[in-house]
Amino acid sequence: MQDSQNISEPALSAEVTRVIVDFRAKTLEPMEGQFNRLIYIASLRDYNTARYHHYGLETRYGSEAVDEGLKQCHIEVFEALLALPLQDQARDLIQFFESVREAPSRMIESWQRMRSFQMLPPAECHPLARKLFDENMEVLLKVLQETDLWALLHEPHSNADHLA
Repeated sequence: MQDSQNISEPALSAEVTRVIVDFRAKTLEPMEGQFNRLIYIASLRDYNTARYHHYGLETRYGSEAVDEGLKQCHIEVFEALLALPLQDQARDLIQFFESVREAPSRMIESWQRMRSFQMLPPAECHPLARKLFDENMEVLLKVLQETDLWALLHEPHSNADHLA
């Protein structure tokens, strides 16, 4: 592991790029779903310092490069999720809830009560992007609470446009 404080700006930038390429290939790409990716990256951020840590990456790269690389990946995943149509965000969220192997109703109630989804956006995201994310989450959770979208999304039907 290099000490990032003793390397030049261009060298740090190159190291950040290597961190991003490594993290995307070995961690993000094998994961299914934007919510899975977003939740995982957000879990790597220390909420006391807003710094990102990843033991495996920090054994190969300097901590400054890992922090910056993961911060950039977090922004990319967050923006990719927000760019999805709301229907696709709903499917992605359902896929995440199903992967947890907890009763969907319990997950929805917990997310609504604790509002833990508010910890998912990157700290540096634009305030309007954060507001859009929060409002999308409130709508998605309300729809999932009041309807049985799980059943609808798993039923074979030729046209799902009525779910939009």
